[in-house]
Amino acid sequence: MRIKVIISLLTLLFVFGIFLQFIIFDSKSIETKIVEQLTIQDNTFKELVHYDMKNKNIYAFYTNTVYNTYPGLGLGVLENNRMIKANIVGGIPIASNKGFTYEVAESEQFSVVYGTITNPQITTIEVNGQKGNLVRESDFALWYYIWEDTPLSLSVQAKDQAGKVLSDEKLF
Repeated sequence: MRIKVIISLLTLLFVFGIFLQFIIFDSKSIETKIVEQLTIQDNTFKELVHYDMKNKNIYAFYTNTVYNTYPGLGLGVLENNRMIKANIVGGIPIASNKGFTYEVAESEQFSVVYGTITNPQITTIEVNGQKGNLVRESDFALWYYIWEDTPLSLSVQAKDQAGKVLSDEKLF
């Protein structure tokens, strides 16, 4: 009889613990959940710069260290569900001789091109003629463009404020 009471109490505590864990996890902000997942997946994670929710994914851009040497920009794509599991899909150096960097990340679930701008003359990035999203940071700007469907060809143009093309890259 006493064992049944102990087993019942342990079962009740177990169920209560699981319930409490769900409540605590749900009470965290989306930023906190993203940072936790990125930190688990990338040991060079430094700081969350920006995130964008599109379709069923969260695109999280963050500073990190590339090749354990250079300041970099990482991209994690997270599933926008209760568990928010991260997949690290890229990392690039922040600086380049061109004044901007780029990287393409593709899978069956997403297609994104992203990079950084360190040249202050570059004010706009266009991807296949479409304006990319720009997020200004203290020493660089993050730019990105997310597609619904993967394009057959890809070009990236860096433009100044007057619309003059400073760089034109044909990626594929």
